Order: sequence, then C-alpha cells, then structure tokens
Amino acid sequence: MIPAIEGKVWGAGKVDDAVRDKLKSFGRDALLPLAKLTGEDNPNRRKVADSLIADIKDLNANDFSIIQHVIQNNIELNGGGGWSYGALGYVGGDDAGKYLVSELKRVQSASNQIGTAFNRLGVEGIPYLIEGLRCYGYCSEEEFRGFREVFYNYQRWTKVADDQSAMQLFSLAKNEKINLHARHTALSVIGYMTVNPQIANQIHQYAEKNIEFSGSALMALQNMKSPLGAKLLVRRLSREKDESSIFDSNLLVFRDLSEMGEAANSVGGDVMAYLNSESWEDRIHSSLTLGYIGYHEAVPELLKLISNEVDWQQAYAAIKALHLLADNSTVPQIEKVANTHWYKPLREFAQKVVVSIKANKDHESEYHPNNFAYDFLDYQQLREENHTCDKTDYKMVSEPVEAKRYGGREKKLDSFQYKNPMCSSDEYGDYYKDYCTSPESFVIPSLAVKFGEKWLTGDNRGEWGGELIAFAGSEAIETLLNENIEDVYVLGEYAYVITGLAHMSSNNGLIYRLEHTDAGYSIEPFYRLPGAPRTSWKISDDSILINTVSGAVIFNPSDGLKMANCK
Repeated sequence: MIPAIEGKVWGAGKVDDAVRDKLKSFGRDALLPLAKLTGEDNPNRRKVADSLIADIKDLNANDFSIIQHVIQNNIELNGGGGWSYGALGYVGGDDAGKYLVSELKRVQSASNQIGTAFNRLGVEGIPYLIEGLRCYGYCSEEEFRGFREVFYNYQRWTKVADDQSAMQLFSLAKNEKINLHARHTALSVIGYMTVNPQIANQIHQYAEKNIEFSGSALMALQNMKSPLGAKLLVRRLSREKDESSIFDSNLLVFRDLSEMGEAANSVGGDVMAYLNSESWEDRIHSSLTLGYIGYHEAVPELLKLISNEVDWQQAYAAIKALHLLADNSTVPQIEKVANTHWYKPLREFAQKVVVSIKANKDHESEYHPNNFAYDFLDYQQLREENHTCDKTDYKMVSEPVEAKRYGGREKKLDSFQYKNPMCSSDEYGDYYKDYCTSPESFVIPSLAVKFGEKWLTGDNRGEWGGELIAFAGSEAIETLLNENIEDVYVLGEYAYVITGLAHMSSNNGLIYRLEHTDAGYSIEPFYRLPGAPRTSWKISDDSILINTVSGAVIFNPSDGLKMANCK
C-alpha cells in the first residue's frame, strides 16, 4: 500500500491520500505495524510510517518505549528524530516529558516536531521544562536555546496562562546556585506565561538591583506588555551613533516600544525628544512610535513635520502617526500635504489617511500581526511604480574625464585602490580575518571625481556596503561616508553624493552634501530620495536626473527634488 520509492524523500513521504486516510483511521491499532515499517531500508516507506505515527491521537504512556525506539532509529538512519517526536505529545507522562526535554537540549531547537510535542502537551509539559532548567553544574547557553521557542509557542499557539509556573521560573532565576545561562533563560520566558502586573513589578525590581539580568527581564516585561518594560527599553535609546556599526540599535528600540502599543505610553515624553534628533532615522522612527503608543501630547509637534520637503519619509511617518492617533483636528493640515507635496506617492498616501480619519477608520496593517516590523517599516515600500526615465527623456550632459572617471574593463581606477575600511574596525577585522589579510580586501572603486585639489572615490558593493573616500594623489587619506555610492556630482562649491541600497525589504536612498573648508570635510544628509538609486546623469549644469527603485526625480540644489516626466 505504501510505495517503495527510491532516492531522496521529502516531508511526510509519498503515498496515495486514500491510503494515508485509511491507515490513520486505525488509530493506535496501527502503531506496531507502522513502527516496524520505520525500520525498513526504503526511505519513503519509513517517512510515511513515521509521519502517520506522529498523528495517532489515542496513544498513552504505555506506548512511550515504542515511540522512543522509532525516534532513536530515525536518528541513527537520518541524523534526526523525525516526525514521531510529535506523537510524544499524545503519549504524555513522565517518560515522555523527561525525554522531550533531554532531546530539546541535545537538538537545541523547537522549530521541529519537538516543539509540536510540547504544544500538544500544553500545561502538562511546563514542569518538565522547569526541571530541565534546574542545572546546578556546567550547562552551555546553547542547551537552552530551544526552551525560549517552546515557551514562545505556548503564548502564540496554546495561549497558556499560568501564574504559578511563572513564579516557579522566577524563583529559579533568582537561585544563585543554578547555572547562569539557565537563570537568564528562566527569567526571559516568564512573559510567555503571565501578564500579572504584580509579577511584572517583582521582575522589574529584581532587574533594577541586578543589572546583569536587565536584558532577560526586559524580554519578559516586553512579552507581558508591561509599562515597566517600556521604562527599561527607553533607556537603551542613544543620541550617540556608532559610525563603524551597520546596525541601528535605536531602530530596534523604537520598533519594540511601538509593538508594546499603549503599554509604552508612559515613555512618550522620552520618545518625543528624538523628533529633533540629528539622525534622520531617529526622527522617522520616533514619530511612528508616538503614534503606535498612543501619545496624543505629540500631535502639535507631529503637525510641524508632515510637510517636510527634504525628507519625505519623515512626513510619511508623521502622517501615519497622526492616523494612529485618530485626531480629526489634523485633517486640514494633512489635506494640504495631499495637495502640495512634491512626491506623488506621499500625496496619495496623505489623501488615503484623510479619507480614513474622516470615516473614523483606524490604521489597518497589510501584514500579519506576527510581522509587526513590516508594518513599522512600511514607508520603505511607498513608490511610484514603473517610473523610470532614459536618455531620450532627458539628454545627458557629459562630464570631462579630467573631472570624473568611471571604472570598468579599462581599469582606469586601479591607482585609487584602497584597503576595505571594514578591515580597520576591531569588530569586523577579527571576524573577517581571512578576507582582510587577502588581496581581495583591496577595493578598486567604481568612480572617481575631482573635488578641489583632491579626488573623491565611490564604490557600491550591494549588500556588502560601499564608501566615499578622499584621495591625495594615490593615497587614501580619509573615509568620508560609509554608504553605497551610486555617483558623485560637483555642482558649484559642493559635491552631492547619491547613495542608497535596495536589499530584501529594505529600500533607502539619500543625497548627501559634501563641503570642504579650512577645518576639513563636512558631509551631511541633504535630501531623501524616493528609494535606492539605480542610475543618474547630469541633464544641465545644475540639475541631475536620478532613477530610483521607487521613481525618477530631478535634483537641483536650489530647488530640491521634483518628479521627473518619463515617457
């Protein structure tokens, strides 16, 4: 009935649906015959039998040894325990609970049938997990990696709420005789078990006195949607930027505060201070956060930002925040943006918000609730579709080779090669030691532009980064900007650097303005592009056509940006 198909077999194996349904109908009576099949040589017959065992619901504790034997056989033959782990969730009892915990520690993941088994066990599985965390000797951090997944699944799928277990975890976390990794894990997962404010208060007090546990406490309090978690979280915001890091730590804080919703409302004043941050990204993300946490006191400040011509993403974020706050008094100002802003997709977005607020409709996310980050960053998806210009729309004004050179097969820029700046960073230089000690770590830029008495070089290596470098002769003297460089244009006394990257769900583009003074180089963001730049060229002495992923624009330093007219 089950075919002996040769070769690699995926998933639950191949068998006619009618046959699978018939075998399922036998329930526990099919256990022994199916267990025998899992010992055969044919991989398809083994897979089908294994998957069918996992779905037998009328198993009991007496069946444990049979299931364990199947799992051990699967491990010997395939390296993994297979589908039958899930059957232990129906078996239940001490033997199954203890064995699942031991396998969870060994496999170090619950993104498999071990996780399914614990979901099926439900509350019955929690005492075994707690006991599994009770490690008094050496235990590695990796051993407990799967525990967080199991507790996360309890919250997400089985909706377990158990204050008693939460307190047992808290007691374990405070026990100094227990392994430190186990204590951190125990504390971090409490938020998946309870939302009790009294327990939240105890966790917060413990974290205040034991700062080394603040990260684990924060995870628990965030999952509990506790205002105390917001207080811990907002402390992680910083106005100091680590230029050597590719990660925006503030973004993660703003996102997590936003996901907490009104539970984070009490820190709205701290968040609002970042509306005037030097970082353009901080301004965007703080605006969004104020909307998500329902901080109505921010409305007057947000209204000042909705007509931003320089950074349309800031305008978008402020408008979205006002929509989240559902303040009808803001409609006239948003309508003005809908009629006047240079970026057409933003005008259309503003108009939709106006209609929605007037109809008393709340913001509706297009994404699944478990993908909150996509909703938070949805401004990166705003775009004008199929809007790209070519040189028949706007003729190119050529630039003399004495002032600008591009790389290519002719190897015109070999004299400007430099060591990848990443290799000078302690953080990355050690991690990429093999690369940084090899000839491949020397970068030949894609373009070079004369600016004053020196040359500027730019490179774009996609997801692997890029930079703007100042050269004196053939020597790289300064890294001016760590961004993907599409092109550089010298217009008057300034150089304008076209930057950006579209990778996976990320899509950003910026024009930077570079100035050289007696004190050295000064560079700052100048205009936000619709998206990552693809191509650009001069169309007059003072204007540039820029095709981006999200639409084509014309840039003039005096007039700013406007949508291009493409055929």
